[in-house]
Amino acid sequence: MKTRHLITIVVFIVCLFASACWSAWYYSDKASREKERADNAEQQAQSANAITANVIQAVNIINAISEANQDAKNQIALASQRAKADIKVAIANDDCAHQPVPAAAADRLRKYADSVRTGSGGTAADKPDS
Repeated sequence: MKTRHLITIVVFIVCLFASACWSAWYYSDKASREKERADNAEQQAQSANAITANVIQAVNIINAISEANQDAKNQIALASQRAKADIKVAIANDDCAHQPVPAAAADRLRKYADSVRTGSGGTAADKPDS
């Protein structure tokens, strides 16, 4: 009877050891999968952060360009207003200023102004108007 009890105890201990080994293997594998999943999630988060940073930088660049364009437009408008005022002052007491402008000259000035507005180049600065 003692050997029978001893064999039962040994079998029980072996079963406990086997179940402990199986549990260790199972939970180790599960922990390994969770670690891999967490690493993938961290890598995706870093990638998303990099993309977000690039988008923010692109938006900041676009905003800076828009601001520079707006400033340039404001400068052009101010220069145009100053030129207009200077011309008014220059021709204020001139008898010729009260005469109508010939139609051909007015048409040529309109064409030139349109070409400057569209950026087509119109006439070059070093070439005389024809």
